Amino acid sequence: MVTLMNITERRRKYSVVKCLTVTLGITGAGKTTWLRDKSPVVETDDLRVELLGNIDDYTQEGFIFESASKRISDLFDTHDTVYFGATLVNSKKRIPFLQSIKDMCNHKFVIDVVVFPCDDKTSKKRITKDLKEGVNRANSVNLIHRQYNQYLHTMSILDDEKDFYREIKIKEFLENINE
Repeated sequence: MVTLMNITERRRKYSVVKCLTVTLGITGAGKTTWLRDKSPVVETDDLRVELLGNIDDYTQEGFIFESASKRISDLFDTHDTVYFGATLVNSKKRIPFLQSIKDMCNHKFVIDVVVFPCDDKTSKKRITKDLKEGVNRANSVNLIHRQYNQYLHTMSILDDEKDFYREIKIKEFLENINE
């Protein structure tokens, strides 16, 4: 039996524009710190721990990002805003990944990007400090040089991608991330 409540709920489900807020920046730029008070959050590091048992296991990135796509899509069934934490600095994979979520999701959504500027030296310093203090984070110091070069390239072409996103916000760079 179709009731007014069922019709209202169906309209709500298919008419509310939802939002995927994604982070973009090299490891150590402050993405996870910024996401700390957001919910729900899907982060690739968390998925590596959950699905592979190792935050430093980068051998199955296709599986990790496919799992992230599915999880984000599923979260839109119950949330209007979902946050995704990853570097997303690889310009060859960023748009195809985000498009794959749009293709699988039953809900229309916009994408906001939050860019976290950070230089490679600061990133390495933050990662090294966290690891020495026992913070559960990826030991990705060896990836920073490549990520930083990808980040610089991304920033040079991000304006070409602006129509894909609703909004691009660039966070202020903070030397001390806890400020």
